[in-house]
Amino acid sequence: MSTSWRFLRRLAISVVGLIVLLVGVVMLVAPGPGFLVIALGLLILSVEYEWARRHLDRAKSHARTLADRAAANRLSTALSTLFALGIIGLGGVLALTEFLPASGIATGASVAFGGVVALSTIVYSVLQRRKRLTGEID
Repeated sequence: MSTSWRFLRRLAISVVGLIVLLVGVVMLVAPGPGFLVIALGLLILSVEYEWARRHLDRAKSHARTLADRAAANRLSTALSTLFALGIIGLGGVLALTEFLPASGIATGASVAFGGVVALSTIVYSVLQRRKRLTGEID
């Protein structure tokens, strides 16, 4: 592999990983699965950086603990599910209307995708918790 190819690969991994990591940090205060996205950013960066590998295990453990805690609370799960479905609906409205600010297909699809990611995270957390409670996984 040429030196310039390795440099470009490392640069691309660094840029994408840092963007995903920063989005995760924003999601700590904004709606969304912040620690899950932080873990994803660290996973991307761990391809090239040892410091990211060291932090990845701690981020995954923290994300798993938070997911278990949220999945254990039925009210939290129900409200999170309703919120995710509302985000998907908002995405549909933004995609199909043009009179709302920043509406359009791209905005609507992005918002709906965020809702699908949130809903998928909720479903995954609940299923993993059920498996752990029934002894199917560690």
